[in-house]
Amino acid sequence: MTQQRWDAIFVGTGITSLACAALLVKQDPSARLLLIDKHIVAGGYASTFSRPRLEATFDCSLHKLSGMDEEGNLLRILRSLGLEAELGLVRPADYFCARRAEQSLVLPNDAAGVQALLTARFPGQEAGIAAFFEHVLTHGRNGYYQFQMQDGSFEPDMAQLRHAHRHLKSRTVYEGLAELVDDPFLVELLAAPGIYVGGYPEDLGYLYYLHVVYATLCRGNAYVTGSSQHLSNLLAQQVIDAGGQLLLGTAVEQVLTDGSGHVTGVRTRRGVFHADQVYINASPHYAAGNLFGEEVALEDTVGRLAALKPARSTTTVYLVTDVDPSTLGLPHTESMLFADDPSAAFSARRTATQVGAGEAASEHAYWQCSPMEVTNYRALDARGGNVLCLNVLDSAAHWPQRRTPAYREKKVRAAATLKERLLRQAPALCGHVLHTEVATPHTYARFTNNTEGSGYGAMVGTSLKGHTFHHGFPVRGVHFLSAWVAGPSYEAAFGYAEMTARQWTRPAARA
Repeated sequence: MTQQRWDAIFVGTGITSLACAALLVKQDPSARLLLIDKHIVAGGYASTFSRPRLEATFDCSLHKLSGMDEEGNLLRILRSLGLEAELGLVRPADYFCARRAEQSLVLPNDAAGVQALLTARFPGQEAGIAAFFEHVLTHGRNGYYQFQMQDGSFEPDMAQLRHAHRHLKSRTVYEGLAELVDDPFLVELLAAPGIYVGGYPEDLGYLYYLHVVYATLCRGNAYVTGSSQHLSNLLAQQVIDAGGQLLLGTAVEQVLTDGSGHVTGVRTRRGVFHADQVYINASPHYAAGNLFGEEVALEDTVGRLAALKPARSTTTVYLVTDVDPSTLGLPHTESMLFADDPSAAFSARRTATQVGAGEAASEHAYWQCSPMEVTNYRALDARGGNVLCLNVLDSAAHWPQRRTPAYREKKVRAAATLKERLLRQAPALCGHVLHTEVATPHTYARFTNNTEGSGYGAMVGTSLKGHTFHHGFPVRGVHFLSAWVAGPSYEAAFGYAEMTARQWTRPAARA
């Protein structure tokens, strides 16, 4: 690295960093950017790892990309970067296949179709289902265009905003749905997309969740051919083509200041790099505790961070099969598996959070009772191999320390439990699994430094108090990116990146 001074340095190359940097150099091609990451590939969670012997590629995070129709925010941004054609978008025929007690319900990929299907399946719940989708199409739509509200390009109905603030903001998803429908399976079914943003129905704010459903179901969804790593690499290449650089396999040891409240650069084992703008794509808890020197007064920031609750982590089981999984009873790109007794899921999770509940209660609640998402990656890109991804929201609290016998034993139990759940719904898989691999909350914490291994940044509950942690940050020139401020999902990352890039001004123009 011969270039020591940069216009901006990005600490961490998560998807928000990459998107922001690519958008920034598009509007200012002469901007000189340095992106640094401790990992050996760019992308953060938007990355892959491979097992060449098995001809298999495992994706760390890619599921549906929302906002992918003609009015969607994400498709608009991808087109502005000239990436749509290169991504080879795969648009699934259905939203997901719900499986329970050897029964399946295939949800179509549009709101009206899902409403009609659920009304036919749950005829006694018609009024509640209609009310839910009315909430999605009004309050969910308003939430979806939040960035456009800020720049004045979208004018919401103020009466709707007042109603939502007064009546919906304080409700969890569980509370909001329980007021509309009383069938436990329908509640779990309507709340299942919460797995896209890291929360169970009792975790997430109802008003926020409505925008998640609107984004994925009403504004189109698609997958990227070639995995999330392909998307990350394309963004990184745009920065490199504009004269920027990526410094991988290198941790930032400290963000440096001039002692008077302005950032001056970063220190790494490869030397000091200077810039008067630093963008941090990392857990703010980690940044506050590890990246600043004693000269920075962070008491107020740390106090605010106490209210910023991490979203759920995940336990993920990757399976490699000897034939195409679509021929083994899993023809859909995505399936959601529900417990036979859906009413037990909420009470089991409540029990797991009680003091002294123990490991068994957590394993029962998160691995056995709660929804499990299954993605058939072979159906998205055959080049990645015959790969299935089994995903459950989990908590790091009940996992033993890494590299201990107890930890290794628990990984074996996790794999066995999730595989058994899948085999009950797709028995044709029996005897066809060649390889099993497990990623735990500790795995994710190890590679990303994310607090409690959160795969989605901050939990978006009924209070947003902790989400203002970066307001009035004591070091000028420091900016925070990532899902901790943007919100979960790729679309939120790109939307926040776009807003941040628009605020860029040339260094020479700064006071």
